[in-house]
Amino acid sequence: MTFGILLPQHLKRRLIARWTNRSRGEKESVTVRRLLPLILAAFSCSIGWAQTPALVQHVSCPNSGPIGSGVGGAMSSTPVYQCPLPEPAQAGNAILLGIFSDNTGNPTWNVSDDHSNSWTLAASTTDSDKNIIAVYYALNVAAGTRVITVKNSGGTAGYLAVSASEYYNVAQTSALDANSCNSGSSSTSISTGSVTPSTSGDLLWQWAANANAAPVASIAAGSQSNIVWRLNGTDIHDGDATQAGVYSATSAINPTFTSGTSEPWDTCVIALKAANAGSAPKQSFRILHMLHQQMAASDTSPFAIEMPTSGNLVVISFISGGNYITSISSSPSNTWDSTGPTAGSGTQAISQVYYAANANTSNTMTFSISQAGTMTGTTFMMYDIIGAASSPFDVDSGGQSGTQNGITSTLTSCKACLTPTAASELLLGNVGNSWCTATGITAPSPALFDAATYTGNSVNGAESVDQNNGWFHYYDSGTGPITATWTYTCGSNAQGLWTGRVSAFKGTGLQPAAPTNLQGTIIPQ
Repeated sequence: MTFGILLPQHLKRRLIARWTNRSRGEKESVTVRRLLPLILAAFSCSIGWAQTPALVQHVSCPNSGPIGSGVGGAMSSTPVYQCPLPEPAQAGNAILLGIFSDNTGNPTWNVSDDHSNSWTLAASTTDSDKNIIAVYYALNVAAGTRVITVKNSGGTAGYLAVSASEYYNVAQTSALDANSCNSGSSSTSISTGSVTPSTSGDLLWQWAANANAAPVASIAAGSQSNIVWRLNGTDIHDGDATQAGVYSATSAINPTFTSGTSEPWDTCVIALKAANAGSAPKQSFRILHMLHQQMAASDTSPFAIEMPTSGNLVVISFISGGNYITSISSSPSNTWDSTGPTAGSGTQAISQVYYAANANTSNTMTFSISQAGTMTGTTFMMYDIIGAASSPFDVDSGGQSGTQNGITSTLTSCKACLTPTAASELLLGNVGNSWCTATGITAPSPALFDAATYTGNSVNGAESVDQNNGWFHYYDSGTGPITATWTYTCGSNAQGLWTGRVSAFKGTGLQPAAPTNLQGTIIPQ
C-alpha cells in the first residue's frame, strides 16, 4: 500500500536535514513506521488506512428472562439493566448498542452510561409479537466509559437482551449515514432491508435477535460485495448476534447473515461515517470479546457455545449450582486446562476456570462443554484475550468456599489467597452464592466488575442475568497478595453457601506494534 503525503515546508526542511546525514547509497524513501512520529508531531494528516473504522472490543450480555421471575419478584417496577464493556473505552471513540425486548405497553426506553455520554436512537422496529429491536450509539465518548445502562418505564413485563461494540475512526459528529430494520418471517436468512450509504467507507453494524428467544444451531457472517463481514458476538442459546464490516461503496446493500436454524429474526443495521477520530487501544494485554453465556437447568450436556475469537488466550470462568465441567473441546481445536480443582459442592455453588493457551481462534469458534452433577442454571463467562504469554497461566487461588448465614452487603471470598509471581498480570475472579445478588467488587482495587445486573429479576437466588453471581478482572501492578471482596444486595435471605476463586495469567509485556508493511512517498510541494 502506497500513498502520497503533502508536507508543509517546515516539516520538509526537517526531513531533508535528516536525509542529508544518511549514507549516499541509501534510497530517499522511508517507511511510514519511521516517519509517523515526526509527521504526527507536526500535523494531523488524513491517511486512508488511518480512517478505517476498527473494532476495539465487544460484549454480548445475557437475556434477562421475564420481569418478576424468581423468589420474591422483581427488585424494581422500572427495571434497570447494566451491561459492562470488557474494558474501559478509549477517549473519542464510538459505542454501538443493540437491545431486544418485549415491547408490550410501549415503554419508554432510556440508555445512559457511567460517564454521562449522549446516546442517540438510530433505528428500531416492533414486530407482530410486540418485540422491539433497536440500535443506539454514542459518539466521542469520554475516556473510561464502561457500564451501559438500559432502563424502561415499566410498560413491559418481558425480557431484555443487550450487546455493545466499541470502535475508533468513526466520525464524532453527524455520523449516522443510513439505517434500516426488518422483522422477518421464519427463515435462516437475517436481512435488514436495503440501505444506501452516501459515502464510501462507512461502518455497517447489524444487530439481530430471534423473536422466539430460542436456541439456534449456529450463526455465520454474511458474504456480500464491497464488504467483509465479521461477527462481533453470538449467543446461540438465546438467539442473538452482531456482525459488522466497512462498506467500500455507495450502492444499495441489503445486509444479511445466516442462522443454522430457521427462526423469526428481527434485525437492524446502521451505517456510521468514518473519520480520523478517537483512539486505538493503548494496552497490549487486554480483552477483545466477552460472551455472558447462560444455560438453563433444562439444558443438556454437552453444551454448545459459539463465540468470535481473535486473541491468543481464551478463558472460561464458570459458576453453577451443582453441575461441573468435565471436559471441553473446541473448533478450532485447542488444549483446555483447568487452573485448579473444582471449588464448592452439592447443589448450591460450583466454581471452575478453564483456559486454552496459545489458542487457535476463529470468527466462528465453537465449544462443546461436557458436564456432570445436578443440572442447574449456569453461566460461562467467556473471555477472548490478546497479548498473553505463550505459557500464560501463573497461579490459582485453589478455590474457596464458605457459608454466610447473616445478611451482609460485603463478602470476602478470597483473603490473601493468591500472590502473582510478576507485575502486570491479568487476574480473573468469580464468586457464586445461594442467594442475594453480587453488584460490585471493592478489592482488589481497581478491579473491574464483569457481571451484568438487572433489577427486573429477583434479588434472591440464581436468576437469568449471570445467575446473580459475580465476576471480575484486574491488572495487578505488583506482586502482593490478592484479596477478593464483593458487594451485594440481599433480600430476606443471606448469601448462604458460596464459592469462588481467582486465577492469574501472564502477558507478553509488549506494547502495541506500529503498523508495518506500509510505505509512504514524499511529494514535493
